[in-house]
Amino acid sequence: MILNFAKNWLQDPSRITSQIAKYLKASRAFDVEELDFDKDDKFFSEGDFNESVYILLEGTVQLSKRTPNGRNITVDWLRPGALVGLISFVTGEPVLTTAVAASPCRAIKMKEKDFLELQRSRDEVALLAQQLIIGNLIDRYHHVVSVHVELESINETLEKERNHLRQALKQLEETQHRLISQEKMATLGQLVAGIAHEINNPAAAMLRASENLTEYLPEIIRHANPDQGDQYDKFFRIGLRRVVRDSGEQRRILKELETAYPDFPRSLLRKVTSMSDEALEIVKEQLGEKPDSSRRSELIKMILFYESGYFLKNLQSSTKRIGEIVSSLKSYSRQDKGKYEKADLRDGLNDTLLLLSNRLKKVDVILNFSDIPPIDVITGEVNQVWTNLIINACDAMQDRGELVISCGHDERYVWVSIKDNGPGIPSSVIGEIFKPNFTTKHKTTSFGLGLGLSISQQIIQKHGGKIRVKNAEDGGAEFKVFLPV
Repeated sequence: MILNFAKNWLQDPSRITSQIAKYLKASRAFDVEELDFDKDDKFFSEGDFNESVYILLEGTVQLSKRTPNGRNITVDWLRPGALVGLISFVTGEPVLTTAVAASPCRAIKMKEKDFLELQRSRDEVALLAQQLIIGNLIDRYHHVVSVHVELESINETLEKERNHLRQALKQLEETQHRLISQEKMATLGQLVAGIAHEINNPAAAMLRASENLTEYLPEIIRHANPDQGDQYDKFFRIGLRRVVRDSGEQRRILKELETAYPDFPRSLLRKVTSMSDEALEIVKEQLGEKPDSSRRSELIKMILFYESGYFLKNLQSSTKRIGEIVSSLKSYSRQDKGKYEKADLRDGLNDTLLLLSNRLKKVDVILNFSDIPPIDVITGEVNQVWTNLIINACDAMQDRGELVISCGHDERYVWVSIKDNGPGIPSSVIGEIFKPNFTTKHKTTSFGLGLGLSISQQIIQKHGGKIRVKNAEDGGAEFKVFLPV
């Protein structure tokens, strides 16, 4: 009998429900309500104490539960024949779920005394009530079994996914290790390329200076006058102290010398224009108003001594620069901060201009040096910045044009401006030029690693400063470096 009932319930639960509903309506012994629910109307909410049970006659009811993180999830759907709120009604515990009409519904609402009286009624109705309760329990059991089967299937799927994730994580870790190794090699490659880029200039200056000294020294030895030893020594030492003159000032001096000494070769007088005021006074004194050939020969000797001192200074400066670069590399490899010292940036700019004098032969160099206070810098590193910016300017102008170098300060910063009158920087790439490996030099020159500006920016940022670039209104590009006072 029970088996037949279970089969009948699973096939048509509404038949039993309709029979009970007909009996309840016909009997005057029960105080029950038949209610209509619109879609989204609530039967009860999670956590309520339920004093009634509903026999669902028509429609569908959604049971949902709130998760700890505040989400509502659907746990079951009840259809005609279901007892809505049965478990909480029987146990007296708070309702576990919220029951909402998923479609228009009709249901009979029964209080506790009516529900108990229904089970004590004459045999036929009591049997129907028992079948109704057992049928609902069968439904719930089927649902629990289905949920367990589904959960087991989900667990199997999750386990497969976990295995896939473990494998993917392992592959990601291996890829990460490879990328880190590649990045280390790339960084090492950039570092080596940057060092080669920086050492190339002082090494070239040393080569030029040694070649010139090799040519000059035999001439000095062959033609030197022992009686003029003090004079030669003086010019040699003036050459050791040489600083770069403003191009405009050199042109002015050249005009004066050509007017005063029209029979002297222009190439010879041009060498004199680079001398200091002290040396110029001595030259004018030696030449007198009417120089003869012997005086001219003597001037050539003085220039030889002067330029020998200048070339020796280039050798010293270049050697010092290479030493500073090697020192910077040692500091980098030890992750040291480097050695800061008080320095006048104008000294470093002058040294850099001397080292690059071969690149500046056809460039008009305009120096607007204001008085600036000494500041704490790593001298060799900051000089690398001047080297990079000046070489870039020369490349932009193709070694012909006007280079204006200025400096000044305010309460916060000492600044240095390096401006050329080349074609400027295209607006489409001006925001990219400080990125590693970005270069436009392949369009105009045969060499360009794309590291100079990136290295320069890193050095200035390391010093707590900043570097800005813009295209000047009158043409060309201007780089302005700010270093904190």
